[in-house]
Amino acid sequence: MAVQSPIEISNREIEHKDDIEPLEYHGYWEPIGTALLENTGLTVLITFRGKKFQPYIMGGILNNNEKYIFEQLHFHWADHDESGCEHTLEGIKYSMEAHVVHYNSKYDNFDIAKNKNDGLLVVAFFIQACGDKECKEFRKITAGIDRVQKVYTRTSLDPDCLSWIGLQELSKHYYTYKGSLTTAPYFESVTWIIYRTPIYVSKGQVASFRNLQSCPRDENKRIVNNYREIQKPTKQPEVIFARNIVKKSKL
Repeated sequence: MAVQSPIEISNREIEHKDDIEPLEYHGYWEPIGTALLENTGLTVLITFRGKKFQPYIMGGILNNNEKYIFEQLHFHWADHDESGCEHTLEGIKYSMEAHVVHYNSKYDNFDIAKNKNDGLLVVAFFIQACGDKECKEFRKITAGIDRVQKVYTRTSLDPDCLSWIGLQELSKHYYTYKGSLTTAPYFESVTWIIYRTPIYVSKGQVASFRNLQSCPRDENKRIVNNYREIQKPTKQPEVIFARNIVKKSKL
């Protein structure tokens, strides 16, 4: 049964699973087409145009090897580095949380899938501000931030702008549970995948997000604290930690 998200994850209250199939990421770093970065006034949004096919995920804990197709990626952050993520792990708060939103390919599009029980998959990455050394891969995102300072502006990015995701071991070491969208209308239609290890970027790279304007009529208003607080379900949801993947036998 799904619950409202985000939640606090505690390793004492989850099930560990070994020997699961690896998650498969397809088309995320294909050097074809264009990525668009847009300031929506609430967050920054990344979408793809001009690819032969939208990136997709399959395998792992997903049912029957169904494909979940990329829809968009967005970020959540605070007005300081000690908070900004939505989920917490053992009470730890990270500086940002990135959400890669997908819809189930059995439905024609995101709008049809968004309120279906198995309609959506959101992959979450914790991002932590740390020191002055920039993350080279994440610079592909922050390089575009300066060009979308004003609300409703957009700019193009390299099609491999999500290469920083590949800093993770994507096939395993993630938490998963059934929950909801963290923005209205909060449909309880999301399978969450949340990677345990954060992506480390510089303090300046995180701070660049706080320069984004949130109101077209007031240039002094900035997008900050655009995260939803932890939800407290009456019953703890079933959370699984995918610890190890299937070991292929040698021929």
